[in-house]
Amino acid sequence: MADMCLCFFRLVNICTSLSAVATAVAFSLAIAVNPPFTDHDQAKIQVLRVYGVLFSLGLALVETEWDWLMHFCRIMELWLARGVCQAFLAVMTLELAHSHGTSDFDKSLRLYRNVSGFCMLGCSGFYMLGGVLCLGSLRNARYRRFTERLRVERDLESLDKQREELNRLLVVYSKE
Repeated sequence: MADMCLCFFRLVNICTSLSAVATAVAFSLAIAVNPPFTDHDQAKIQVLRVYGVLFSLGLALVETEWDWLMHFCRIMELWLARGVCQAFLAVMTLELAHSHGTSDFDKSLRLYRNVSGFCMLGCSGFYMLGGVLCLGSLRNARYRRFTERLRVERDLESLDKQREELNRLLVVYSKE
């Protein structure tokens, strides 16, 4: 049976990852809608939007918590650090992923930007609060306990298989 605490934390990871992907889409739409580099300021904003896409996809990958990835960014194991990065991404989304047109697409882009930015801001607040309340330590302890239990169950299965094999061999040798 799965640990409900770990299921809750996995759900938080999924929601945060989806919010990060939504901000990446908002940045991508803002890049596609705005005209190409017409002046120096517009070029800087477009570069920041590309950075926002990459940053949000990086945060979505961090939420998978793959061991090989977390080895390269140890600071993201701290929930406060995740919350700060997510808040930075949310503010970038709300400030940079905009369009000035009046078409329905521009209006929907603004709505999408607001929804994705505020969802990321909510995830950021949860991670900051969780960092203050040491929920990351609780999650890590429960995860270690869960993985240890899985390892012990695998070892027990292996020992049962070895026992059955030895019993078969004993029966064969006793017939001789």
